[in-house]
Amino acid sequence: MKATKAELSPAAERGLTSTAGLGQRLRVVVVHRAEEILAEVPRTLRRLRTFLLVLSVSVPLFLLGLVAVLWHLHTD
Repeated sequence: MKATKAELSPAAERGLTSTAGLGQRLRVVVVHRAEEILAEVPRTLRRLRTFLLVLSVSVPLFLLGLVAVLWHLHTD
């Protein structure tokens, strides 16, 4: 849900500059930012899963190649 600028600043449009108006504005902004952060969680988890998959394949292959090279150098 995308909020428009008017929805994010109801206190400014009505001329509410009191503490209650400021508190309402801050609550709206905090809720909006929290929704944005929570929307990023699934994407971040997918990227982390992909990173761990690549890491779990590449590190053993690297170590296997390193052992092969060291074995080859040792037998010469």
